[in-house]
Amino acid sequence: MLTELQVHYDQLEEARLALIRVIRELDPRILHHKSSPERWSVLEDLQHLVLAEQRTSLEFGSIRASDKPNPQNLAMVLDVLDQDVIVDVPDPGMLPDGRGAVEDLIRDWEQARRELRGFLETVGDENLDTPVSSHPITGPLSVVDSLRLLAAHFHHHRRRIEAATDPT
Repeated sequence: MLTELQVHYDQLEEARLALIRVIRELDPRILHHKSSPERWSVLEDLQHLVLAEQRTSLEFGSIRASDKPNPQNLAMVLDVLDQDVIVDVPDPGMLPDGRGAVEDLIRDWEQARRELRGFLETVGDENLDTPVSSHPITGPLSVVDSLRLLAAHFHHHRRRIEAATDPT
């Protein structure tokens, strides 16, 4: 795997494993608790993270050449995630129902990460900037931009989970 991609992947994986350790220790009441009806529970945030990674397929040739990246929209989405702004989920297939079992979700997440790693191992310098994914707001994304978006999305939900589990 290219060094740049390995660094991104390793950071994502280290953060995912740390979050899993926290979630496995949580009391079921905390996992399912919602601070208000419109907020997600910790379990729903976890399920959403898993669904998002499962639905974020990276594939060469999956984006039409006529589709153009929109760097301004990517910057906006990254900023929204970094600022923890609550927005509607842009893909209904990523909406959690809160019914998954923690260990099943973790197993599914591990599978999604294995698939991500497998794809990243196929990327060479010659196709690093090739669009491999598309987001409803940002449009086509390169491999690196896809990883940046995955990381920003992960950390947004990690912060939500940490806030929901903070006893103070």
